[in-house]
This record gives sequence, structure tokens and C-alpha cells, in this order.
Amino acid sequence: MKRNQVLSLGLAAVMVLSAAGCSGGSKTLEGDTGSTAKQSEQGSKTEESKSAGASAGGVTITILNTKAGMEKFFEPAFEDYREKTGVTVEMSSISEGDSPYEAIQKRYAAGDAPTLAIMDCNDIVALAEQKALPLDGEKWVADGGDKYGVKVGGKLYGFPFSLEGRGLLFNRTAIEKTLGRKFDEKSIQTLDDFKAVCDELVAAGMEKPVCISKEDWSLGAHYLGLMYEEQDGTAKGAEDFIGSLKDGSGKLIDNARFNSLFDTFDVLMKYNINGKDPLAADYDTDNAYFAEGDVAFWFNGNWVWEVVSGFADSSSEFGMLPVVQNTKDDKFNTLVNAVGSKQIMIDKNASPEQIQAAKDFLNWLVYDKTAQDIVANQILAVPCFSTFDASPDNKLGQALKAYADAGLTFDQYNGLPGDHWSVCGGFVQKYLGGKTDRAGLAADLEGYWKSKK
Repeated sequence: MKRNQVLSLGLAAVMVLSAAGCSGGSKTLEGDTGSTAKQSEQGSKTEESKSAGASAGGVTITILNTKAGMEKFFEPAFEDYREKTGVTVEMSSISEGDSPYEAIQKRYAAGDAPTLAIMDCNDIVALAEQKALPLDGEKWVADGGDKYGVKVGGKLYGFPFSLEGRGLLFNRTAIEKTLGRKFDEKSIQTLDDFKAVCDELVAAGMEKPVCISKEDWSLGAHYLGLMYEEQDGTAKGAEDFIGSLKDGSGKLIDNARFNSLFDTFDVLMKYNINGKDPLAADYDTDNAYFAEGDVAFWFNGNWVWEVVSGFADSSSEFGMLPVVQNTKDDKFNTLVNAVGSKQIMIDKNASPEQIQAAKDFLNWLVYDKTAQDIVANQILAVPCFSTFDASPDNKLGQALKAYADAGLTFDQYNGLPGDHWSVCGGFVQKYLGGKTDRAGLAADLEGYWKSKK
């Protein structure tokens, strides 16, 4: 058992990765906060570089980094990049305690705008029309940028840096070892299919093959979010649905998607390893249950790999399933959610030379082998682009990328209020803990939305 070796990586690290990325008007909820405890030495700003203008050897571009720890992987490549292009790249990281939005606003106020900024999706939405350069027409748009980049007013402003998604994660090795046969995830097309596999696992000795984590962000943002996204798969469909809840014309207890998702949730609860006291579940232990094969399935996202890989045997194999439901001719039984969790914007007020250098840098990220290695194999980010794959060492990332490359993903709904995951996640916690029934959950959720008129 490795769990005592890596417990310190648990809840704090994974919650940062999974919960705080892009909410309430953003393009994704998964992703990290991007805060980092210190600025990198190379990226430290000096009075001489504050103008972000031309350096002695050519053009200098600055990057505001909000993805913790990333600068240490890029900085060794920047000298080679300067020698090949004549462009000096300086990367600095935000201060501890600052959100990405707060950090860039401080730069704007100081007249020290970065040429490029790695931001959360909601920040791009907020800044796009005033501060960001439209990126439509760039080469990388056709290779994944159009699907996963942030758009505002029909224009593309965000370069999608990394892909994150959620679904029913599975431990292939644990399933196959328990059942004594190969596991074909494509055979799981409906909730009945999923139940049959769970029953087979129980009969073979895995008493509780599912893990449900109790965290409000997992229940209120990640699981409940599916209810809005899967009304018809469009933002308008979600907005119309929410509008009906606000004005009282929509009744959740009569809504087909609400019921099918909670039919699935009921099955997950039936097989939940934390079922005896689900609200006392421990997230570190959940990671270990899944990684070490105590359970076969866990509703979560590919971002948990950083922690799961610390528990799992290196030979173990993992994958991802859609959140299957007993619905006929339902595309969502074959799709997983996938979104660009970090986005890069270019400052539209930079000099023409800097803007061109910044565009060239984004092309470098997509098409250069050195950059691809940094993104996929060193940072272990999942590429949003078809030009390269996730690292073989990132097994959940590879599973998500396979869905993306096959066109089997759907987008996150962008319009949930900032308190949705905490308030509505609390309602789902009540349901998980047996303190309310489905009608009570529906009433709680309807009350929340009526309060948002």
C-alpha cells in the first residue's frame, strides 16, 4: 500500500486542479487556480523590462503565468528559442494569494501589461473585448483551437493550453483482475450495462466497486452540471432550462434529464464504498481506493492523475467512461465533457512586433517538438490540439485525448452562478447522505434558482 507515502498530495492539490478553473460565465470548471507561491527568477520583473518593448537583441515578449510550477519546465527552453528566433521570452508567475484576474489587473494598473497571459477561462471572457487580441485565422485554430478556445461575441480570444474532462473513471487492471477477463469499455452503453458489470464485480469479490466523493464541487459543479449541459447539448438549451426554473414553469421532478442522471446517481450510491457514512468520506482515501483497485469506478476527472499515479502501480491501466444513463438514442451515453482549462490571450495594445512574436510563440507551442515535449511529457498537460498526444505516462489524460481526437466530447455550460457548486452541491450532499429524497432535492434546487431571478 502506497497511500501513506503520498497523502500530502491529496485533497488540497486535487481540489485546486479540479474546482477553481472556470466558473460562472467561463468555459470550464475543471482546472487549477493557477496561483503559485513565488515568482520564477528568470521571470522576475525589473524596471528595465517593464516597458516590455524591444530588447537589445530584438523583441522581448512577456508571459504572465498563472499555472503553478510551469515556469520551471519552460525556462530552460527560452534561451534556445531566443537563439533561433531572436525573440527574448520572459515568464513571470503570479504572487501567492492573487487570483489570475487580480494579478493581471495589477499589471494593467502599473502600466506593465504582459504580452501574453495564461488565464482561467472566465478571465478571458471578462477581459476579451477590452484587452485581448482576436485570434481567428491563426494556423492552430483548425487543429483544435476553434473547438476549445474561448470565444466572446463570436470572436476567438483564447488559445486553449490544456484539456480537462470528467466522467466515470475506471481502473481497467482492477476490473480485469477481479473478473478474470478483458474489459471492453465500449460495451457500457447504458445504465443497465453499467449495473451488470458492477453486479459481476460484486459477485467476483469486489464488494463495493464504486467511489463517490462527498466534496461540494464534485457534486454541485461536476455532476449536477451535467443536468444543464445535457438538456440538449447547447448553451441556449441550458439557459432556457434555467429560465424555466427561475420563473417556476419548469419542474425538475418532471424533467427527463434530471431523473435519468439521478437514476445513475442512485446506482453509484448503491455500490459506493463510502456508503455506510458517505458524508465522512476522505478524498485522499478515495484516490487510494481507485488507484490501488479497491474500487473499479470513480466519478471524477483526468486532473486526478497527478495524485492517482502516486498510489497506483506503474503497470496499472486506467480509462474514462461517459456518465451513462438509461436513455434511448442519447448521444451523451457516448460523450465525455472536455474543455480547455487554461487559455492564453495576447495583449491587443502590445507593439506590432510583439504581437507577431506572440503569435509565433503560440505556433511554437502547437507545432514545435520541444514545446510539445514540455507540454505533454514534462507538465503532463493534455494537449487541446490534434498535432500531438498526451504523455504515455498520463493514462487518464490519454483516455480523455482519445475521446477528443474522435470528436466524442461536449462543452461545459458557462453560465452557472459563482455560488452554485457550494449551495447546490450542499443539496446533493443531503441526497447522498439520505437526508432528503429526490422530490426534496428537486425542491431545493428549484428554490435556489427562484432566488436568482
